[in-house]
Amino acid sequence: MAFGDGRGVLRRYTLDDTIAAIATAPGSGALAILRVSGPQALRTADAVLRIEPGAWRPRHAMLGAAHDSQGLVDEVLAVFFPGPRSATGEDVVELTCHGSPYIQRRLLAALVRAGARPARPGEFTQRAFLNGRLDLAQAEAVCDLIRAGTHLAHRAALEQLSGGLSQAVAGLRAPILELLVQLEARLDHPDEDLPALPGPRVEAELSRLAEPVKRLLETFTTGRILREGARICIAGRPNAGKSSLLNALLGCRRAIVCDEPGTTRDTIEEPWDLQGLPAVLIDTAGLGHPAAGSADAESLRRAEQALASSDLALLVVDGARPQAPEDSAAHRRILESSRADKRPVIMILNKCDLPQFSERTEDATVRVSARTGAGLDALRRLVLSRLAPDAGRPEPGGIAVTSQRHSQALRRCAAELAEGVAAVQRHPDRWEELAARHLRESLAALDEIIGPAAPDEVLGEIFSRFCVGK
Repeated sequence: MAFGDGRGVLRRYTLDDTIAAIATAPGSGALAILRVSGPQALRTADAVLRIEPGAWRPRHAMLGAAHDSQGLVDEVLAVFFPGPRSATGEDVVELTCHGSPYIQRRLLAALVRAGARPARPGEFTQRAFLNGRLDLAQAEAVCDLIRAGTHLAHRAALEQLSGGLSQAVAGLRAPILELLVQLEARLDHPDEDLPALPGPRVEAELSRLAEPVKRLLETFTTGRILREGARICIAGRPNAGKSSLLNALLGCRRAIVCDEPGTTRDTIEEPWDLQGLPAVLIDTAGLGHPAAGSADAESLRRAEQALASSDLALLVVDGARPQAPEDSAAHRRILESSRADKRPVIMILNKCDLPQFSERTEDATVRVSARTGAGLDALRRLVLSRLAPDAGRPEPGGIAVTSQRHSQALRRCAAELAEGVAAVQRHPDRWEELAARHLRESLAALDEIIGPAAPDEVLGEIFSRFCVGK
């Protein structure tokens, strides 16, 4: 059976064979799961397990002894899920065995000898998509859910998997389609007595249709961070307390801390759960003026590279010693670089617990002590508000656009609607034809999000991100 999309593009993929794979993560464990999916899934599993004829019952666990050509492999618990009410929409058998990698490999080899083909990465989810069990946005959310490392990332992925984004796209699509139908009726049947549809009304309607598209698109600022994580660079002069701040925020001694300036020579990256927002903290070498060709020069280059690739900079200032001209110059360089890249900066006055600490005239955003923890809660709240002010309270229903692909599709949709407005204004003699064309293109952009119009190469790229067995 071959598949085509809404435009008749042939997908060179068949559902006539049966696939098998190890579904659990690589390595040893108490248990492991293997999945078999396809028209011969039950026959393939039965050939390995040798369960009595007629003993299989849908959605009931069966105990069987798995054999291969060498003899007994393991005692296995097997469950049969007949299609179309299964994860992939076709017959599926899941086998639970002991978690030895050796047992898993032998059991998979036995299933392949019995007629299954080793599955490719993401092929089970791909079959669920092709069989209509998931749309493309939901299929992508499976991968996001597997990788979610914080509760906000988990919530965003779960909402998309549950169809939240798909429903939002359907809500955008319906009124666009309705307007297109009205325009095409007038283009196809110009002699019929149809209700008037004047240009100014269509122009206003096109503008109105673009507004919810733009609102959904605005959620990508937070959504991208929920999916990919925020990169937060800790920068400043040597011995300002950058590594101490890293350790304090992480709650563990990850970086070496020493009174001697220049202890940190390379960047250190550590994952950070910021009240549910996934992030990476990057500790960097102190900024200064190293000698040409020295190791310090390479440290500075890496620090500047980390700053350039970050979503937010934490500029740490030593509040317990007077500012030297080179300090001010380094701080200015960080601020100017961030301003040019439109990167938010939080200036932190560190060491507020020391008696020699003094308030500065410069605009420090927050005062902290990395040693005692004073001010760290305020810093966490400030970082969260600068990176993703809506992270804790997303759109109604928890909808957030988390994928660059979805963001680009929404941008194209909004752009096509804007072009439709321009067509009505600039071409009074043929605005109906042009507006209809832009409406069709806006629908095509939305359809790429949920799947019907997604090109084959896009589908292949999406499913290749998955692990084998998913």
